[in-house]
Amino acid sequence: MYYELMLLGVVCLVAPWLAKLAGYEIGRKPFDLVGVAGIFFLLASAFGLGMNLVDTLRGIGSAFQTVTIMLGWIVLAAGAVWGTFDVLRASNHGLSRTRA
Repeated sequence: MYYELMLLGVVCLVAPWLAKLAGYEIGRKPFDLVGVAGIFFLLASAFGLGMNLVDTLRGIGSAFQTVTIMLGWIVLAAGAVWGTFDVLRASNHGLSRTRA
């Protein structure tokens, strides 16, 4: 489980940089939210690894891991929805044009 969380966190952290590299310039805030979600996912994996190392932190680490995973998914969903709306509102996106 920790490998997947770490991989998801790194991908979320790299996504804003890749979007800028690709020339995607609609809005910065949705990609900032995706980057923040990556930080939450990495934090969740750190809490999970920490609670396996120290027995006294098992309860605290478990609670913090659950909270950070939920915050990560919420922020990632908000960034994805916000980014989708920004793409659809852009003038030259070509997604809403119909062929006659």
